[in-house]
Amino acid sequence: MCGPKDGIPVVMLHGMTGNSSFWYQNITALQTYRVYCIDTLGDFGKSLVQTPLKTEEDCILWLDEVFTGLGIDNVHLIGHSMGGWLSLTYARKRQENLRKLVLIAPVASILPIPFLKLAWFIYPSMLFPSEKRIKRGWQWFCAKGYDIHPIVMQQIITAYKHCKPLLAAIPKNFSKEELGDVKIPVLFIVGEEEKIYRANKAAKTMKEKIPHAETTIIPNSGHLLITEQADRVNEAIVGFLRGKLKN
Repeated sequence: MCGPKDGIPVVMLHGMTGNSSFWYQNITALQTYRVYCIDTLGDFGKSLVQTPLKTEEDCILWLDEVFTGLGIDNVHLIGHSMGGWLSLTYARKRQENLRKLVLIAPVASILPIPFLKLAWFIYPSMLFPSEKRIKRGWQWFCAKGYDIHPIVMQQIITAYKHCKPLLAAIPKNFSKEELGDVKIPVLFIVGEEEKIYRANKAAKTMKEKIPHAETTIIPNSGHLLITEQADRVNEAIVGFLRGKLKN
């Protein structure tokens, strides 16, 4: 956690097979808030698993316990990739605990998971974690020409080779009816070169399912847009939280 103790609480949830350190380029932009970066239970972080998260209800109850344990409510919730799905899952049932919701390239959530793409690029690195396969999979996530920071890449390689993911919840695509009760302010951010769905289609679908949602497409970025184009992503997040988003 960081930021002033009396600041508005912001909770950030990272993507699958990552951890809270992935937000390293976004924290400073939120320095006026009280920020909590959570290692998702069962993923490659410091949270310890007693019972794996398997269902949507498990995920909701886990975040309930996190908020209670931290003594916070009425928070801004920000999620990237799997963290985006977790955030939207929570918002569907607990929006009374939230101020605003920021979804950054959430996996599934509004469009189906591209299992064939993941099977070709990502799953081999998880099943047979060689350095070459891991780098290939993660570079595929990124826009052309972007190189993942060597320290971050080494952390990913170490995690894939020596850790076992225990997060068993499978993200799903929510229907318009399932998202119809989400009334809090929502910001959807996606990279122009997103790999898990087409950016324009995703933004359009988000508006169809949550009509009041604001959408932003970040140029020259893929699925790792929180690092690929950190400044633009940070500007969009802060503008939205302050009610001054520039589309």
